[in-house]
Amino acid sequence: MQSVQKKGYELVDADATKKPYQYSANPLYLLMETPEQQAEDKLAAERKIRRTLQRQLQQREDELEELKEQNKLTQEEYRKAMQQLYDDQQDNEKLIADMAKEYAQMDYDQMDELNRQISNAILNGELTKADSLLRSKGDMRSRDAEITRRQQAEAQEKAELAQRQQNLEASEAGTKKLLEDFADDCMKYHNMFNLENKHDSAAYYIELRANRDTMNAEWQFDAAYYLQKQNQYKEAALYYERTLMLYRLLAAANPQTYEPKVATTLNNLANLYLYTQRFKESEAMHKEALEIRRRLAMTNPQAYEPEVANTLYNLAILYYTTQQLKESEEMHKEALGIRRHLAASDPQTHEPDVANSLCNLANLYYKTQSFTESEAIYKEALEIQRRLAVLDPQAYESDMAHTLHNLALLYFKTKRFKECEAIYKEALEIQRRLAEANPQAYEPDMASSLNSLAILYYATQQFTESEAMYKKALEIRRRLASVNPQAYEHDMAQTLSNLANLYRDTQRLDESEAMYKEALEIRRRLAKANPQAYEPDMAITLGNLAILYYETKRFTECEAMNKEALEIQRRLAEANPQAYEPEVAMTYGNMSVLYLYMKEYVKAEQAARNGISLAPTKHWIYSNLAPALLFQGKYAEAEQIYKQYKDELKDGVLDDFKQFNEAGVIPKECETDVEKIKKLLNE
Repeated sequence: MQSVQKKGYELVDADATKKPYQYSANPLYLLMETPEQQAEDKLAAERKIRRTLQRQLQQREDELEELKEQNKLTQEEYRKAMQQLYDDQQDNEKLIADMAKEYAQMDYDQMDELNRQISNAILNGELTKADSLLRSKGDMRSRDAEITRRQQAEAQEKAELAQRQQNLEASEAGTKKLLEDFADDCMKYHNMFNLENKHDSAAYYIELRANRDTMNAEWQFDAAYYLQKQNQYKEAALYYERTLMLYRLLAAANPQTYEPKVATTLNNLANLYLYTQRFKESEAMHKEALEIRRRLAMTNPQAYEPEVANTLYNLAILYYTTQQLKESEEMHKEALGIRRHLAASDPQTHEPDVANSLCNLANLYYKTQSFTESEAIYKEALEIQRRLAVLDPQAYESDMAHTLHNLALLYFKTKRFKECEAIYKEALEIQRRLAEANPQAYEPDMASSLNSLAILYYATQQFTESEAMYKKALEIRRRLASVNPQAYEHDMAQTLSNLANLYRDTQRLDESEAMYKEALEIRRRLAKANPQAYEPDMAITLGNLAILYYETKRFTECEAMNKEALEIQRRLAEANPQAYEPEVAMTYGNMSVLYLYMKEYVKAEQAARNGISLAPTKHWIYSNLAPALLFQGKYAEAEQIYKQYKDELKDGVLDDFKQFNEAGVIPKECETDVEKIKKLLNE
């Protein structure tokens, strides 16, 4: 035999190889047995084991016999010991073949301590011990093999995990780059469409970026801020609320970096809630923003005092809007105090804010009819803005025009019409100049001044001049609304409504109706999208159209307009009774007159009573209640009202009777009572 293969190894005779090999002077000799030789070794081992066991059995029997003879064991103990001896011998018989096989296969040149113990146990006939040792050897080998297998599997898994991690990191890097490019392109398209005044498309791309990664607070804020500027308040609120949640989470771990962002988001969301008349939520958010900014300003006043002033200013605007005028004044004064302090050391940065606070405080005093204080503060603001506009007209002339506009409103209110006209014209001249260079930015202000100047001319019976101003304002607002309806249709509807009033008062009734209807159509559409913001204006237009129908004796249409307006006003009054209950009372009063001319005296009475219950000081409604009672035959009740308000309402009541008579409203059976009331009034 020149070669043998065994378990993957090939044993070769060195002299029979095809090429020479170097080998040691002390070679390793392998002794290989045939199956027949292995069988003989096993038989020899069995005989050897049996002889050992036989000797042990004989020796143990002799020992037990001797103990019995010495009376050291009773007969029963002797019997039990012998039985146990034979039982053990029987158990050994079962192990002899296995032990002989193991003994025959042992390699004495590679004998380790465990194998020596096993060999000795076999030779000494301790087969149970040998079996136990063999079992432990097998168990340890199995466990050793299992450890090796698991280590190899884990090593392979680690290698695969490392490769997967490497692949994942490469994929994440690629995805990150795709996301960055996607976001950059979204902003590129957003900016492009925004410059082209395609605001729906601009909003689409900034929202697309925000929705791509809803955990990116900065992207949510950008979308919210843009949508808020486009008056898309509902959509903006969703993004602001998401932004606030994210910045709150970030601020919990890193307040120094993110608390200022929490405050800014609260401030903007509070302003948005103000626009949508969610006043309690707006106040809560402004207060939370103020608390954060006050705390930040304690450690870094230079950075955060301006923010404190801004929040105070916004809170003052909220209180002004909700008629909390005392609180508004307090906030304005505190904000103004901070801004004056800041302007003392850095006028260039903070004087514009001082002027802004002055203007809004002046607005507050205007609202409370403190006209002297209001005028003085407007003039102080105007003095600052004139000085700033000399240095940088592009930056400050617009603010100066706004202040001029507000001062003109004050002069209009106090019937100083020449001063009012002069101020309006100065503001308009500035806005014309600014609009030539940047129509997109300044044409809205120019239209506002034209509209206000038209109101002045209307009030002073200069109807031709008023119509011209309204038309110029309307032309601008139509153009602006065609590009950005969401931002400018509201203003366009206002000018349409004003022009309709002018046409109604100058008896151009068909033109007036057309203008009212166009304004109403716009306001219906706006109110459908944002009822809180636009329903009040819609109710005003319905009321004006009702008056037109009343004056043209289209009573059924008049009633329909009044009912629709009343439904809106009631709903608004539930949320803000102070602001809207007087409007509800006015509409009830108008309906009471209407029902008199429709000869529905019971309805006229009920409408008048409803109006009086909400506004008892509106005594003119009593002049509608009294004839409604009189024409139902309730003379005593009517007489009491006529007597009570005789001095105040005499001329109007007598004129009403004349018109009632011409319209055939007075029932024949009440004509005598009417004459009695006339006599009473003339006494």
